[in-house]
Amino acid sequence: ALRTILRTGRHFRSAVKLYMGFTGMRQQAVELALKVDPSLARELARKSDDKDEKKRLWLMIARNAAAHGASRDGKDIVARVVAVLKDCGPDVLSIEDVLPFLPDFAQIDQFKDEICDALASYSSKIEHYIKEMNECDQTCDTLRDELSRLRSVGVQVRTNARCAFTNKYVMESDEPFYAFPSGYVVLEKALKREVLPHLNEKQRDRVKFIDEELARLRRLRATSRAPLEKAKDDFEMDELQNELDGLIAAECPLTGSVMVDSITQGFDDDDFEDTF
Repeated sequence: ALRTILRTGRHFRSAVKLYMGFTGMRQQAVELALKVDPSLARELARKSDDKDEKKRLWLMIARNAAAHGASRDGKDIVARVVAVLKDCGPDVLSIEDVLPFLPDFAQIDQFKDEICDALASYSSKIEHYIKEMNECDQTCDTLRDELSRLRSVGVQVRTNARCAFTNKYVMESDEPFYAFPSGYVVLEKALKREVLPHLNEKQRDRVKFIDEELARLRRLRATSRAPLEKAKDDFEMDELQNELDGLIAAECPLTGSVMVDSITQGFDDDDFEDTF
């Protein structure tokens, strides 16, 4: 039916209704409505719920209005385009959106009100962005102060400190250990064993990769290498170690989210028997 109507070149209003009966055909309906009734095209564009589609439809209407201006000095064209701007509202189109449709010889006096509105809108947006930038600067200053404070914070470890999970003396162990602000001290292997189940799969894979890379770099350091290569290895090891620390020691396993998450877990029977 739609092809028959379009072929005859008549009853375009019926064709517009048929277009609107199909999902995603609003643009075709507006294009056809512009040929027979521009007010119908505006009504269809106004009913669009999609923001991008609505802007695209109103741009078509504005382009059509500019193309059918008749006056030699362009005043009629500007009047038509400005009418479209007022009809769709500032939330859909602005003066800069329709400037390409205006003739080169158009005088600024013909749409100075719209330009003033656009400049006022830009001024408001600039003030908003300046306020956001100031707030970001304040946040950055606060973070810098906090980082400076944390650099001077230290944790003292007693010589007889024991691992919170294995009860081994950390000073007598041959593996690294972590001291947390909560006062707990944990050996690296015990910390990994406790924290890894609470990481996601991507994080666990990353921890495994870092361990393998650190082991490889330590083996390389044991060989005779040039000073530049050793310096490069040291830098890479520091970067990997820092990343590993962030993954497994971001917080104390006995006072942080790991302990909170473990609340839903049952007690181990062996541990329960050993307690008594």
